[in-house]
Amino acid sequence: HTAGPFANQTPTPLQLAISSNVKAYVDVSDPLDFLDASLALSDTATSSNTTALVAAGAFPGMSNVLAMEAKKSLTPSNNNNNDNSNDKDDTHNVRFHYFTEGLGGSGNINLYITNLGFGDDMVQYDKGKMRAYKGLSGRLLGKVNFFLPETTTTSNNNGFGNQDAKRRVGSKTVFAWPFPEAATVARHLSIKGDSSAAMGTAPELWNVVLGWLVRFVPRPWWSYTKFSKFMADFSEPLVYATDKLSKALDKEGIGETHAMRIDVSTSDEFVSIVQAHDSFRRCVGQSCAEFALDLLEHPSPGVWLPETRYEDDAARKRIISKLTSTPGTFAYTGPVKLAKKEVPSNIEEALEAAAMYEANL
Repeated sequence: HTAGPFANQTPTPLQLAISSNVKAYVDVSDPLDFLDASLALSDTATSSNTTALVAAGAFPGMSNVLAMEAKKSLTPSNNNNNDNSNDKDDTHNVRFHYFTEGLGGSGNINLYITNLGFGDDMVQYDKGKMRAYKGLSGRLLGKVNFFLPETTTTSNNNGFGNQDAKRRVGSKTVFAWPFPEAATVARHLSIKGDSSAAMGTAPELWNVVLGWLVRFVPRPWWSYTKFSKFMADFSEPLVYATDKLSKALDKEGIGETHAMRIDVSTSDEFVSIVQAHDSFRRCVGQSCAEFALDLLEHPSPGVWLPETRYEDDAARKRIISKLTSTPGTFAYTGPVKLAKKEVPSNIEEALEAAAMYEANL
């Protein structure tokens, strides 16, 4: 089920799939209320022998799985001596950063979904507790490196393409956006610290313009479908033109780029993963297809999020191998421990601004 946006919808296709005893169901949903409604159907799905995976695209989807992989790469807590010593309670922070350039003709629907998100609360963790920030979505968080320091990329994880990610993506400005994984993965790992999710695009001017629009347009307006759709329609010709320009200027001749960076940390360790692909839209489609095939080959009836279905080491390694070997993937570093924590340069200022916004409501 890829017919978004999923905002203000109910999981009717999933209900019908379960009632029809469909063996495997996947979707690319992202609103938290939609996900919760889907997960509530898990017992019914089990009875119908249906294996369902929600939020099963690139982000959310692959990103959730990579967060679990990063988590499992942390050194087990010293005070845990059992066989499952790499437990959830030693994780402090989880951060998701994404970048897309050029949407290959799928711009309008993506712009529409992005606009709607500016009116939503940012649900993420703050000091170990889930919190809904009313004034955070769309705020610029500063620069993120979509590559890892050269001196730390020698781990034995069969990673590849870090230099290509540095050359083709580099450092990008990101803005907060209410991706559900900032809530669902953090909740699943019972983190003690903070979580966040953000994305950026190119050219850089788009990030600046979006930041100013979100700052000055009343937030409730973005929740109105007519307004968000109007803004998407208005900007579509500009997006089309910049996509064409990006392709003309791209030395690779592609004009599209996608990248994600996942950071998971404890109080004294920081693990990062970078993945990059020629095309965001193709990466989403490939990821959804790989998840669907995996459900058919390895059924586990019920309704799952990616972080729960692939918590098991063997299942996670299996799906990561598939997700990171799709045509167009040009970088996957695997989990790498960094000597220094890296966070968006202006994240604290954005959080303070969001708190001030809420105080003035």
